[in-house]
Amino acid sequence: MPYSIKPLLLGKHLAAKGTFTYLVDWEKQIWVANAFWYIKAGNKNILVDTGISQSDMQKYLHGQPYEHVRSFIEALNLAGITAEDVDIVIQTHLHFDHCGHTSLCKRARVIVQEAELKFAYSPHALFSGSYNTGFLKGLRLQAVTGDCQIMPGINVILVPGHSPGTQAVAVETKEGIAIISGFCSIKENFSPPEKIRTRWPVLAPGVSVNSLQAFDSALKLKGLADIIIPNHDLETAQKEEIP
Repeated sequence: MPYSIKPLLLGKHLAAKGTFTYLVDWEKQIWVANAFWYIKAGNKNILVDTGISQSDMQKYLHGQPYEHVRSFIEALNLAGITAEDVDIVIQTHLHFDHCGHTSLCKRARVIVQEAELKFAYSPHALFSGSYNTGFLKGLRLQAVTGDCQIMPGINVILVPGHSPGTQAVAVETKEGIAIISGFCSIKENFSPPEKIRTRWPVLAPGVSVNSLQAFDSALKLKGLADIIIPNHDLETAQKEEIP
């Protein structure tokens, strides 16, 4: 302690901005990140999410543009580790694009909220396409309930709304508390356009099981974090290290 966070970008795809920003700027197209994060915590190698491969991602994009940057193994090499070296994977949630490589981390303890795990195996029809339980086979799952400490200086925070069991990851750094948001977001979720900022200090994700909860979760994180790391913000995912 304190720790730093290394973003690991796998690729980017074109998406309607409103799917992240609660219908605001719906007509705009933006590039969003397919990424995960690495934290070296003493003798432990921790990943937050694992992203998804180019081939698997393209099955879900239905022809939308995708630009490959690197494979999961190549990304781990940038952090100086292999999949076998990973001790802990913290799954922010279990949508297909966040856990596509987790099964490669065969030694890892995989931390997920109990509510998220239950929903992944029995989702509402509207969200059945968001989950792929094939990605969960053989994982060493550890279900948790609510906020909890993973190790000193690293905590998960329950932030429901985008999914029933979304969890953010708070990390103590030399510049304060950095929080990986957990839900699908970009910078504008936490710093909305000026035209609406007076009534909405944050924006809920455009896709959520409960938009009211999602808004409150975003507002909660904005109040807690010194540094906010939105899960799909491309500029943030391209950084060498945070902070």
